Amino acid sequence: MKNKITILLIIAVFSITTANATVWRVNNNPGIDADFTNFTTAQNTASANDTLYFEGSTVSYGNIAITKPLIIIGPGYFLTENPQTQANLNNAIFGTITFNAGSSFSKIMGLVINSTITINVGDIEIIKNKLQDITFKSTTSFSNIYIGDNYFSSGGCIANSSGSEIINNIVISNNFFYGDYGSGVGLPNNFYCIINNNIFNCPVNIYNSTITNNIQRSGNQTLNNNVYFNNIGNGTQFPNNNNNQQNVNMNNVFVGATGYSTDGQWQLKAGSPAIGAGNDGTDCGIFGGPTPYVLSGMPSIPAIYEINMPASGNNVSGINVTVKAKSH
Repeated sequence: MKNKITILLIIAVFSITTANATVWRVNNNPGIDADFTNFTTAQNTASANDTLYFEGSTVSYGNIAITKPLIIIGPGYFLTENPQTQANLNNAIFGTITFNAGSSFSKIMGLVINSTITINVGDIEIIKNKLQDITFKSTTSFSNIYIGDNYFSSGGCIANSSGSEIINNIVISNNFFYGDYGSGVGLPNNFYCIINNNIFNCPVNIYNSTITNNIQRSGNQTLNNNVYFNNIGNGTQFPNNNNNQQNVNMNNVFVGATGYSTDGQWQLKAGSPAIGAGNDGTDCGIFGGPTPYVLSGMPSIPAIYEINMPASGNNVSGINVTVKAKSH
């Protein structure tokens, strides 16, 4: 009964947001009555623009290659660290994700991706995921890549692995980037980007971009034919003009880890020099701008975070069920 109630509510929500497409449940836990247990079968059955809802599991869904336009949604990440996330606190975990020919206009959100995302086509959205790195491999030119509200947890962040394509209209917005020494955000001279409201804990080496409202708490910023407005650095990463701030003590910027979640620690503390310091009058960093970061990468749909019900009822009075949900 508990599973059935949850499913009905999820389907009701998706029916509103995807009026002309089908929503499919994917769950690889034993004994769960879902539509599919794996991505390959789900993709083969689904039509273009359908939604695949991957439910939390302790077992990875493995490596996937997307070949048709699909909306792929998971439950989010850091679910045990932030309040009112999901009733099931397991993540939807993946290995590699590849966007191949035919996958344009796909979107992924709320996933935990433990290996590389490879983009071979344009018109792709990667939002609200916990991931490691993204690479571009196509030898043909394309455009329209949106990378927003993600938490890059380790290793390299964004890199190009082919030098021949021209990629226009890349928007990199409201992401937290963590990179080891020698890794970070790097894109070559034939990429054209808008980069705003990110937090960089890594080197940045990007060309031909408009870079605004970012905070760089460590690492170098290589100045390559970019324009910079209203950025904040712990050193002299950004030019000393256009309302950029240099040599800012990062202890005065963020609330810090004590009492906060892994991603919640990057919220701005009272009196932070990043408050209202953006070029649009909003805050610098991931919680500012028109698409603020959402804790735990919660998908932009209501989430059921608590269900209370008795073990049994009767045919006369039925059972009383309390469901708590929160919009994200």
